[in-house]
Amino acid sequence: MREYPNHPLPGVGGVLLRNGKILLARRKTEPGRGYWAVPGGLVELGETLEEAVRREMLEETGLEVVPLYPIYADTVLVRDPDGKVKYHYVLVDLLCKQVGGRLRPGGDVKEVRWVELNHALKLKLADSTRKLIESLASGFRISIRNRDVDRVLIGVPRGHKHKRVILKLRNGSIIILHEATAENLARAMVEVEMHPSREAISLRGRELDIRKQDYDKYQLLEEDLPEDLIVDEITEIIEGESPEDSES
Repeated sequence: MREYPNHPLPGVGGVLLRNGKILLARRKTEPGRGYWAVPGGLVELGETLEEAVRREMLEETGLEVVPLYPIYADTVLVRDPDGKVKYHYVLVDLLCKQVGGRLRPGGDVKEVRWVELNHALKLKLADSTRKLIESLASGFRISIRNRDVDRVLIGVPRGHKHKRVILKLRNGSIIILHEATAENLARAMVEVEMHPSREAISLRGRELDIRKQDYDKYQLLEEDLPEDLIVDEITEIIEGESPEDSES
């Protein structure tokens, strides 16, 4: 009984991210008919959250996924004109990794689409999905140590011209650095390490009119800033990190 339930109903959503895009589904049933949301649905009796996400993602998108971990939780509470609770869901969204399948709409959705995060905020979104996307698009901090990394891969992907540096983290996350970015970071690190009096360096992204062939016009260039100001900013960003967390 989804309408006028006797208690809150547990639901799950599957979050798939790819190259700055999120997979969204447009609902064809209430609540939220016509709205875009992350694919998902109710947890059935005897299911774990992970099992429910796998089932719902396959039903609604045709994709086979492996749930990684929860990244967002919210409550959907809708009252009728008399003030009675018509819908009450407690939702848990899990970050997922696609492992198979072919994208196609099914179940309670009539359309599925990959959408850039910033563009997604212009769509007619379910409230919980809007808050999720806003949190994803707002930026976050990642602190990576040696013990967080499982493997590092460096090479040119087939069909591409430039190298990639790929960090495969032990929690399943993947960080990809393009060649120009990795080169700029390496040169900056060597400059600080090898220069006898250099303590800090800052790079800032800028658009260039003249650049290397096949390279993007947006590049990382050294800023002309006093080193003490750079050190102050670094200190402020990592404030609260214990010395143990700062070890290489």
